[in-house]
Amino acid sequence: MRSADRTGFSWVVTQSDDAAVLRPAGDLDLASKEEFRNGLAEAMSCLRPPSVVVDLQEVPFCDSSGLNTLIWAANTVEAAGGSIRLCGVPPRLTRLLHLTGLDKRFCNA
Repeated sequence: MRSADRTGFSWVVTQSDDAAVLRPAGDLDLASKEEFRNGLAEAMSCLRPPSVVVDLQEVPFCDSSGLNTLIWAANTVEAAGGSIRLCGVPPRLTRLLHLTGLDKRFCNA
């Protein structure tokens, strides 16, 4: 599935044998958090238990709203017995994850 919102933020979910891959594009901020959450929910519904990979290579910026949405997704996936990991994390976001300690929560961040 593919979606886009009025801010230009978009996402696409594809499925491999062992994971649903969410590829968001655009800033993860207050304006896009609901659309990002919709993409995460779509990815989480693909497999049981959920196995989600979030490919962040097309995300140039992330604020606390984006981080909170990632934490919501991790809590939801883990409660269902699944896993979530990040890939393609840009250096700026890698630094943010490290500063907040969230790099330890997400594999391959």
